[in-house]
Amino acid sequence: MPHTPDVDVVVVGAGFAGLYSTHRLRNLLGLTVQSFDAGSGPGGTWYWNRYPGARCDIESVWYSYSFDEDLQREWRWSERFAGQAEILRYLEHVADRFDLRRSYRWNTRVTSAVWNDDEHHWTVSTDDGATTTARFVVSCAGNLNVPKENEFPGQETFAGEVHRTSAWPHEGVDLTGKRVGVIGTGATGIQLIPRVAEQAAHLTVFQRTPNFACPLGNRAVDDEEFEEITSNYPELRRRSRANFGGAPYPDPMPSALAVSDEVRDAEYAKYYDGGGFRMLLSAFADVILDKRANDTASDYIRDRIRERVEDPRTAELLCPTDHPYGTKRAPFETGYYEAFNRDDVDLVDVGSAPITAITPTGVRTAVGEYELDVIVLATGFDAFTGSLLKMGYVGRGGTSLNEKWEHGPSTYLGIAVPGFPNLFTITGPQSPVALYNNPLAIEDHVEFASRAIEHTRSRGATVFEATEDAAAEWGRMTVGVGDLTLLPLAPSSFYTGSNVPGKPRVMLFFAGGAPLYRAMCDQVEGTGYGGFAVDGAAAPIPPMVLLDPAAAMVTGIMIGQEQRPFEQLTLEEQRGAFESFTFLQRPPRASVTTTEVTYPGAAGPRTALVHVPDEQGPLPVVVFYHPGGWVGGSVGVSAEPCSVIAEELGAVVIAPSYRLAPEDPQPAAGDDAYAALAWAAEVAPEYGGDPTQLFVVGESAGGTLAACLGARVRDEGGPAIAAQVLIYPAIDPDADTPSRRLYAAGPPITVAAMDQMWQTYLGANRVGTRPAGAIPGAIESVAGLPETLLVTVELDPLRDEGEEFAHRLAAAGVPVETVRVERLIHGVLNMSGVVPRAHEITDAVVDYLRRRVAQGDRVLVRG
Repeated sequence: MPHTPDVDVVVVGAGFAGLYSTHRLRNLLGLTVQSFDAGSGPGGTWYWNRYPGARCDIESVWYSYSFDEDLQREWRWSERFAGQAEILRYLEHVADRFDLRRSYRWNTRVTSAVWNDDEHHWTVSTDDGATTTARFVVSCAGNLNVPKENEFPGQETFAGEVHRTSAWPHEGVDLTGKRVGVIGTGATGIQLIPRVAEQAAHLTVFQRTPNFACPLGNRAVDDEEFEEITSNYPELRRRSRANFGGAPYPDPMPSALAVSDEVRDAEYAKYYDGGGFRMLLSAFADVILDKRANDTASDYIRDRIRERVEDPRTAELLCPTDHPYGTKRAPFETGYYEAFNRDDVDLVDVGSAPITAITPTGVRTAVGEYELDVIVLATGFDAFTGSLLKMGYVGRGGTSLNEKWEHGPSTYLGIAVPGFPNLFTITGPQSPVALYNNPLAIEDHVEFASRAIEHTRSRGATVFEATEDAAAEWGRMTVGVGDLTLLPLAPSSFYTGSNVPGKPRVMLFFAGGAPLYRAMCDQVEGTGYGGFAVDGAAAPIPPMVLLDPAAAMVTGIMIGQEQRPFEQLTLEEQRGAFESFTFLQRPPRASVTTTEVTYPGAAGPRTALVHVPDEQGPLPVVVFYHPGGWVGGSVGVSAEPCSVIAEELGAVVIAPSYRLAPEDPQPAAGDDAYAALAWAAEVAPEYGGDPTQLFVVGESAGGTLAACLGARVRDEGGPAIAAQVLIYPAIDPDADTPSRRLYAAGPPITVAAMDQMWQTYLGANRVGTRPAGAIPGAIESVAGLPETLLVTVELDPLRDEGEEFAHRLAAAGVPVETVRVERLIHGVLNMSGVVPRAHEITDAVVDYLRRRVAQGDRVLVRG
């Protein structure tokens, strides 16, 4: 039986994360907590980074805690973007307000933390020689507190002063009348340089790589503005958590490529001068996804730099050309570019002529020497992993974290490491923190960790651990989402570790945004901490973590729109949601001619689209029934996949509309589907089609109609169907399958929404009835149905009932093929513009039908 450790939890760090962890675990959960920090007081990064110009670049009112309403209202921020001193005072106020200092041992650095697998606790050692045992460790050491190692030899020979921005003297540095050299023009250097220029006799800036900096837009906050914000804090915080970056920024327009030059430049002008991350997150959604879109933003910022810097040569040196905008940490500035218009400021390009040494008198480059009195190193950080790897963590079997992460970090959700039980890495590597307002990201993680600790203790358990499989899936997700963006294109960025020589180049944060990440964490908790093991008993990894990365990004977009659950939408809203899938598609194939016609539906004329490829007939004919849960959808929603099938198969594709519920419940849709089939066979020759090669394809609700149609043609007669393709069809409203239970909450379709659509389709009189004309699962015998391809997607409530229907067909002697597309979701066929793997479904459909087309005198050759 594990013995009782000294304390329940050790907390490392006293910044935003450490203070909130100490408060929540000690004051709210009643646990015993010992906290450590190397500083003499609270503040974290704001304790150490006291260089001139240091300030936050998300508005102060958002860059603050939200967990306590009184705290939000009582602290009066003086500036739009608070400076270091004010943020430090705020954190000191928080420490005092919640009586947190008494839990800390200050001026104490953690030197190691070793897991005891027999006792199920951590032994934490500190630089004062003491040890503390704790059941849990919550690491809040931060992501930007370990500076890069000095790359320049000779620093020890320099006769003047050398200062790192991350360890700025608390008493300040007097630069008056001195020759100062600043090495580095990242986010820190860009804040620092204008302030140094105001003090120094002469400033020399050594720049290896220029950055895209936008104006910060700082100013004082007056009482009226502050009162307006604080009176609306709950709503603004809700909007913040629904925003990709965790602040209530305006939503971006979809594409920089879909508007005129005038509209695009107006948007850029608005957000370039808007302050904060608006230029990156509020202008156009595709700026970080599409290089062509990004070029428009990059060009705009470069033009603004040229406007602001008087010397053309200097301006060009300050214009980045080696990376797309936003692929390195976006910096913000106040007077940065104007500083280079001063006679006492020089810019030295050390990209073309590198620094070779720090000398006794200054800095030597490949082409010259610069005499200096003070050198300031603003050369960046060993981000995300640096602090954790320096802390001496040793997990199961004596494996150190350094060994575990030899080839890059392996975490689950960025908060837990397999093999390191009961360790929580708050906003650690592979979390979304790099593009998520830090205090809110921290609150999310601290609250997740505290609930996990409660979950473990409430079961009388002592070990909470991420599984290796879950970490592997999360690593795949992190890399996959990153690869959908332009982020890997930056040759040197702490986002990928490429700024540190010898560090593994991997995606170090989750770039899917706050709403998606929060939903994933919610699903992890909602599935009994799926992907974690409690005392060795592991819960299955939840579906959102298993998603294809592109499908995950689409899911995140949907979540960020804050729509109510589908079943709570009005009918008009539901239909609008189905139609919106057209925005997620590629354009229909240009070689395919699409004509809108009418056909004689069972109750009168109805619309159909006929898609004809640029080929000589006779061509096979495909009748395609659209999705929409029998309550929505249209032939327009399916125009893109229909055009793909038409072009790649070389077929006439006819997509008929059908009547929708609740205005026309079943059997209306089925009757129209039957009428459309007969009409298609009749008119096919007019479009170059061969009615003897007639195929049926149905997607989702359309797949349900197609399955029932085969039985009706068998029983009542009608055009012969050569084969049918059912794409993730709904088979039975009464199905009780593992996939229905596993994926009941989606994404994107939920069982609750499915049940509502079934009820609407079947009508108010459905109780006690199972009409075979509407429910494929109610068909008494499936013998004699057409040859079938049944396509399912892995993460779909309908998956198992579809595959069971395929087994039933096979058992009845019907030739059947099945294809399951891994990691994709219901409806993905209509997301071709944003989920590249959607083509795997059309590929499967075309391949199957091509093999069944009667060859005759036609030879089908498709690449």
